[in-house]
Amino acid sequence: MSKPILISLLFGMLALVAAGCTPTAAPPAPAGPAPAIAKQDSRTGWEQRWEGLVAAARKEGRVSVYGGWGPEVRTTLTQAFGKKFGIDLEFTPFARGAEMVARVQQERAAGLRVVDVYGQGGGTLMTGLKPVGLLGPLEPVLVLPEVVDPAAWTIGKFPWYDQDKLAIGMLSSAMRPVFYNSTLVREGEITSARDLLKPQYKGKIVVNDPAFAGIGNAMFSHLVHFAWNEAEASDFLRRLIKEQEAVIMRDNRLAVEWVARGKSTVGFGADAEYIMPFIRAGAPIVVPATAEGIQASSVGGSLAVAPTPPHPNGAVVFINWLLSREGQTVFTESWGTASLRSDVTSSSANPMFLPRPGERVILATEEITLMKEKDRELAKKIMDEAAN
Repeated sequence: MSKPILISLLFGMLALVAAGCTPTAAPPAPAGPAPAIAKQDSRTGWEQRWEGLVAAARKEGRVSVYGGWGPEVRTTLTQAFGKKFGIDLEFTPFARGAEMVARVQQERAAGLRVVDVYGQGGGTLMTGLKPVGLLGPLEPVLVLPEVVDPAAWTIGKFPWYDQDKLAIGMLSSAMRPVFYNSTLVREGEITSARDLLKPQYKGKIVVNDPAFAGIGNAMFSHLVHFAWNEAEASDFLRRLIKEQEAVIMRDNRLAVEWVARGKSTVGFGADAEYIMPFIRAGAPIVVPATAEGIQASSVGGSLAVAPTPPHPNGAVVFINWLLSREGQTVFTESWGTASLRSDVTSSSANPMFLPRPGERVILATEEITLMKEKDRELAKKIMDEAAN
């Protein structure tokens, strides 16, 4: 064998040996179970908070509400809220805001925490509870996006009653000064509050006390500042008492009943909440538009929270639900007036309590409420003088 061939064979054998000595790549390890991927919570932040609040509120079991809402409103809200959340609403009704303020002050002095939520007129909240620190901040309580959305409200913003954001005005009710029995007064016979001074109404008028917090005071104040002036409004009230022998009354419901039954022909000052049940029952009551214009007020439909509610989670759930489309629909259907929510249309809202095209409307605010406070003193002075 030639030398070149021998050398080639030798290198070929060395290559085979080297190949045999080179370690082969290890086969891939068998596939194990894939690592677990954390499940993403599809709920948003507010949804998680809301579900937690509802769960905590159910454990608390109840919400305590102080206010002036009538029996129909209280019953309807209790049933609807209880059915949806399984939480009891415990209402403590008060005929007058001053009574509620006195009760809350007594409870605070005794170190008691009883009330969670206030449902009352803005005047009571602003002049009775706010000055003595009995209202808690409301803005942190608002959770639902549909509640805080400015577009959800007819005024284009959230309906705060005061600049400190301690109270909310939920309703838009036309507060009109006069109501009458339509079997005793012809249509068009009363077009101004001044018509109550006509001789045929002498001894037939009932007036909601303008020297006490309520719609009588609100209507007198409206005449003083927006419709007429202090001198004209004072003379009107003086003549109602002295010449027309009007009966002054603080009980809203009883005043409406007197007119409904014909015991009185005309009334000055009454809330829609008290008038509507009589109208639904077929009573011949009319609330006419008058030359004095109206105040668009939340009337008793203002809302606030206690500084340290005993059922804090329940209070949050109730307030948010009540301000939602669902809650406002339930509320206004039983109340009989319109909500300030733009997506709520109450079929029970009587046109008599809605602003009319071209009618002058004054939106009630904390500033106007404080005016009423001073006007109560004026009204009391006039009434005392007229009684002598």
